[in-house]
Amino acid sequence: MTIKYKYNEDKFFSEFKTYIDSTYGEHYKADDNVQCFDAWMALGDATPTFRNTAIKYLWRYGKKKGSNKDDLMKVLHYTLMMLYNDHYRDKK
Repeated sequence: MTIKYKYNEDKFFSEFKTYIDSTYGEHYKADDNVQCFDAWMALGDATPTFRNTAIKYLWRYGKKKGSNKDDLMKVLHYTLMMLYNDHYRDKK
């Protein structure tokens, strides 16, 4: 079944994937491929940190650079990381 998305969700998912892909650049990685997210998870602080950072970007949306789509992408990324940490990550 082909879905005709009324609210351009297909376009959004494509743009969100492009945004996520861009976060895997050298800027956010240490030499050993460990990201800050990995440290938060190892410390057991990931969910509150992801939540609080998402709130930060929601808080500034419309203030810094106006209605900045990048802020909303960051909100969604941190929310996605909460979902991963709480529901998808193998916590052995």
